[in-house]
Amino acid sequence: MPWVRASTQAIAIALLAVLACSQPAPAQTRGTSPGRDDRPQDDAATLDTLHVTAQRPPTAQQQFREHLQRNWHPPRSAEQFGLDGGVPAWLGQQMIRGMTAAARTLPGWKQPVQPAIARPPPLDDAQMDRSQALQPASPVPGAQPR
Repeated sequence: MPWVRASTQAIAIALLAVLACSQPAPAQTRGTSPGRDDRPQDDAATLDTLHVTAQRPPTAQQQFREHLQRNWHPPRSAEQFGLDGGVPAWLGQQMIRGMTAAARTLPGWKQPVQPAIARPPPLDDAQMDRSQALQPASPVPGAQPR
């Protein structure tokens, strides 16, 4: 999500520029503070133009174009096919793919990644109460009473 970082940076730069250019407001107006020297105040200060140079977030069309460019792999040329081993290597790859597809249909075959299966707790409630009754009453730090 580079566009999120770019938009966050643009907002931070704009906020810092606004804070740097703003001047604190006086606590009292000029006429309400007796005893102060009455110097004439300057007219409103002119500020320089602020140019934000951060990158704009990409549009949906730009994201789609980048996605296609990143995931497009042109087919191999005949020369590259020959350098990679040619027809014998390609036939060997096809045979290996076919054998692995057939092996997956055999009974007893399991996926390489198995889902976790939760085991039951080692003690039921009656056994847990009995074991706590046999334990000394010294509190264990971090243990919660049942």
